[in-house]
Amino acid sequence: MTALMNNALLAIEINQTTLIVLMAVLIVLIVLLAVLATIFILGVKRRGEAATLPSSVTVVADFDNTLGCVALKDEEGMEKALFKPNEVVKVEVKANDGYILSNISVEINENVVARFVADSGEKKLYEGVYEFIVTANTVVKAQFEAVVTEPQVFTFDNIFNGVGGKVVVTDAAGEENNQFKEGETVRISTVADEGYYLATFTVNDEEMQLVEGVYEFVATEPIKINVEFLPIPVVKYNVSVNIDGLGAVNVTDENGEAQTEFADGEKVRIAAVADDGNYLSHLNIDGEEKDTSDGIYEFEINADVVIEASFKAIPVAVDNSQEIAAANADEDEEDEDEVMFDGHNVIRFNKSFTAKLIQIDEVSNAWYTQLKNELLSYKKVKDRMSWKRESYRFGRICVARFVIRGKTLCIQLPLDPTQFEDTKYKVEDISHIASSADTPCLYRIKNERRLNYAKDLIAQVMENMGAERIEREWVDYYQPYDTTLNLIERQLVKKIVKFNGKTGYGGIVEKLTEDPTKVEETKDPTAK
Repeated sequence: MTALMNNALLAIEINQTTLIVLMAVLIVLIVLLAVLATIFILGVKRRGEAATLPSSVTVVADFDNTLGCVALKDEEGMEKALFKPNEVVKVEVKANDGYILSNISVEINENVVARFVADSGEKKLYEGVYEFIVTANTVVKAQFEAVVTEPQVFTFDNIFNGVGGKVVVTDAAGEENNQFKEGETVRISTVADEGYYLATFTVNDEEMQLVEGVYEFVATEPIKINVEFLPIPVVKYNVSVNIDGLGAVNVTDENGEAQTEFADGEKVRIAAVADDGNYLSHLNIDGEEKDTSDGIYEFEINADVVIEASFKAIPVAVDNSQEIAAANADEDEEDEDEVMFDGHNVIRFNKSFTAKLIQIDEVSNAWYTQLKNELLSYKKVKDRMSWKRESYRFGRICVARFVIRGKTLCIQLPLDPTQFEDTKYKVEDISHIASSADTPCLYRIKNERRLNYAKDLIAQVMENMGAERIEREWVDYYQPYDTTLNLIERQLVKKIVKFNGKTGYGGIVEKLTEDPTKVEETKDPTAK
């Protein structure tokens, strides 16, 4: 019985084990079937997805090419616009000068799927390249912005000791400043003090030229200016005097201070003073004879000067008053003939107005031309030349006369001299001279100012006459200088020689040397 029960228990135990094994196998089979089903479902899904993906997609870059450049490339670096789905797209960006990349956005169907800021944030541009995987038609938009930089500020460094002048640094608006932004205009002005000149002017160690004391430039670097004023070198010239005869020559400046050394351009005044019984024969400066009718000569010095003065004894007086009075009966007291004496004979040179005009200085000759053209610019005005003067008439009325007194050109006008008292017109009253009764107003032409005043007086005369001004061609009446000897031959000078109280004209002296003070020996026609 016991054995039977043991067998039965053993059989039951074997059946339980088998059952457990069978159940385990069944579970494994169920798990395996589940895995296979899952794999099958995923495969089917993948096949469906693959069937919906396109074979290629487009990638387009949208950007302003004036600001920068965007290139779309594959992994091998080939630039293209068509890519396979799930292919890597490399976006290379380069901004133009003066601009930087602001941001890039990736858009699919106008929807932004990615955005990043260059070199910042979670999505960055590494070395100008951004990568993404393309799955559909995509637009890559790149935005650039201008680089904003503050201009540099440069400081003005002035190397100037402040001696001999002034330096002013301003901007273009004229405002003084010592700091300038890059690209700003700098204006430098220099003014030298009296007696100084600008010796050095450099900008950043480079010598520059100023225009009317001003130099302008654009600031591009720190500014260093070097300015130096130095005293103007004083050039001195010497005046030496050689004197022949009895007299003195005083050399002074324009203020009358005696000196023999003068600065360049300084005015020199020479005053020749003859001793009693003598007169100044001639005055030469560096060999050139000067007109010293009043004994005074002034000039501006620019070199060393040698002055030579010659004084001679005044000729012994000869009583020929009646002869002179007869010869000059028609002239005024200042218009006398030239009289010379050689110790034996008295020689007189009776010069015509034309001769005097020829031998007058060139400036006075030019003034004569101007005044003559002025007079003849009025209708019905005619001129007539006589031996001693030149007259101008309006109809029968004398409106002007030219005379030469000494070396001075004078004009006589039919005006009342008394009306010009205490005025700028320093006229002279010659109404006491019978031949000038109709033109009692005399005016000496000594300078340009008096020339213009003479024109004013002429205009007043013509207004009084009711004369009409006309258009007339300008005429040059200049006559070149000629010697007295030649003028005698031209019959413009009469020579009168008196031998022992007798007077001879013309042919008594057959020849005259170039020096009219020298007379060739001539036999006295009264000698027996």
